[in-house]
Amino acid sequence: MGLLRVLLAISVVIAHSSPIMGLSLVGGRIAVQTFYIISGFYMALILSEKYVGKNGRYSLFLSNRLLRLYPVYWVVLIGTIALFFFLGWYTDGAYGTKLDLYREYLGKMGIGEFLFLLVSNVVLFFQDAVMFFGVNPETGGLYFTRNFLSAEPGLYEFLFLPQAWTLGIELLFYVIAPFIIRRKTWVILIIAGLSLGLRGYLYFGLDLNHDPWTHRFFPTELFFFLLGILGYRMHKALKGWEHSKRVGEIALGLILLLTVIFSLISWSGFQYVYFLLFFLGLPFIFERTKRWKWDRTIGELSYPVYICHLLILEAILALALPQPGGLGLVLTVLSVVAAIVLNRLIAMPIERIRQKRVSQRATAG
Repeated sequence: MGLLRVLLAISVVIAHSSPIMGLSLVGGRIAVQTFYIISGFYMALILSEKYVGKNGRYSLFLSNRLLRLYPVYWVVLIGTIALFFFLGWYTDGAYGTKLDLYREYLGKMGIGEFLFLLVSNVVLFFQDAVMFFGVNPETGGLYFTRNFLSAEPGLYEFLFLPQAWTLGIELLFYVIAPFIIRRKTWVILIIAGLSLGLRGYLYFGLDLNHDPWTHRFFPTELFFFLLGILGYRMHKALKGWEHSKRVGEIALGLILLLTVIFSLISWSGFQYVYFLLFFLGLPFIFERTKRWKWDRTIGELSYPVYICHLLILEAILALALPQPGGLGLVLTVLSVVAAIVLNRLIAMPIERIRQKRVSQRATAG
């Protein structure tokens, strides 16, 4: 599923820049929620087949997930802060950055507000919660807001890598995943129904049919992770079916096509069709592609592409770099190149450490 994951990451890149040859793929929100489905599938897979027996310790699972996310994130975070300092020096302060926002409000904020921002920027937890608060311009205090876009300023503006709010949600799922994934299917179905029901209540009952409630509220986004878990259960049930590879080829081709042409389909309800087809096709796509080394290699770029693209976008815009073929194309190409570097220098060495820890735990004792 590596190629699919990279296309979803590029969908977010395009959402923050411009279409490529008139195509916007699935857009940022749907890409993120589809990632949650994939994450639920993979977490069910590894918790059921890898983190078992001597590897079944909760601390080993959680620490390995953090090793997967933090090193690349911290490198990009440091690079982003360094870029802001450079732009301030290069433009003699004429180009505004988030550092200017911190200079303006740091003296007004209390220690609690500052620590909350520090923790969320460094350790990723609570970045999703940031989207539900604004900053009082007079006192620097935080207040809850139903729509962060109406806040002046919104607390999200203090995030150095604002796209990392999705990782805050992802981490919450990691925390609870071991306690959910091993439950019976009917329990997971009930939790999924409650999550979906809450979404309906917020949307129709409270008129919270806008950002951040539509895709940044963990209790309702949990539904997509649970779809992934159910997808893994389907995969296990259908394992060995003689037609699975053929169905996987058809499903992969169809989902790739729909991902690419999604923005050309004007029907608003098509997003639900996409989610349904993705959910149904996921077990077969995984079975067909799990041994494709090239696909796995491509998929390893999805996270670094996602986490570094806004840093590159800031540099392109601030330095007025040329944009042959459009901003979206240039940003995508540069993000992929940066992702390759990050993967080679940071992610791959860390991955070897992660795998070594698991293998040592399995052979210990």
